[in-house]
Amino acid sequence: MTARIDSAEFRALRSTAMFRSLTPKAAEKILSESVTELHPAGSTLFRQGEPANSLFLVRDGWVKIHRETAGCGSAVIGVFTRGQTLADAIAIAGGLYPASAETVTPVRVIRVDADLLRRTIQSEPDIALAMIASTAQHLFMLMQQIEQLKARKSPERVAEFLLSLTDRVKGAAAIALPFDKTLIAARLGMQPESLSRAFARLRGIGVKVLGSEVRIEDVAALSAFIVQESKAESVA
Repeated sequence: MTARIDSAEFRALRSTAMFRSLTPKAAEKILSESVTELHPAGSTLFRQGEPANSLFLVRDGWVKIHRETAGCGSAVIGVFTRGQTLADAIAIAGGLYPASAETVTPVRVIRVDADLLRRTIQSEPDIALAMIASTAQHLFMLMQQIEQLKARKSPERVAEFLLSLTDRVKGAAAIALPFDKTLIAARLGMQPESLSRAFARLRGIGVKVLGSEVRIEDVAALSAFIVQESKAESVA
């Protein structure tokens, strides 16, 4: 299903790093041609090797980015959700998508035409600053993920992931896992059996897994666990 963006979606795009720096005229020109799309789980937004003719803003749901590698099958690069942009830098620079995007839940995305954006940049070069800001934001996120994978043990990675899914800072919380445990393990850079062992370790601090739901007895205690583990590792 495809439709023109409404005023709320226009504001959502204007709030992103890429579009925040646009002049009102440029924003209106680009976003008036953008569309909202609804996709069921398992849909492909773009494929590795295809011309990068669009970029996307996720409004609801989860999308995984994965890359086919020689002899290694498919490697999950990242999982993106509400408010995050996909393929922005490569779509603006031109070329081919370096990876594929597949929905892991039903999603709503805003699709922006890359050719129109490039033409607008040519007429208003200052827009390139917005692209730099967006690219820097993605780089920062990638650095955080690398730090998490390199510096954190499996239970800490899982604890941080769970905390990212709730707005609570104390007290109990119930979290519906957004996708299956195999993908969660891939997202966190571990094998499924390591994920199971991590959940078993977290049971000792009040984390219970009931199918696709996780119940946390005390969010503050889970946060404290990460801090304590980090301090222990720095001393070791």
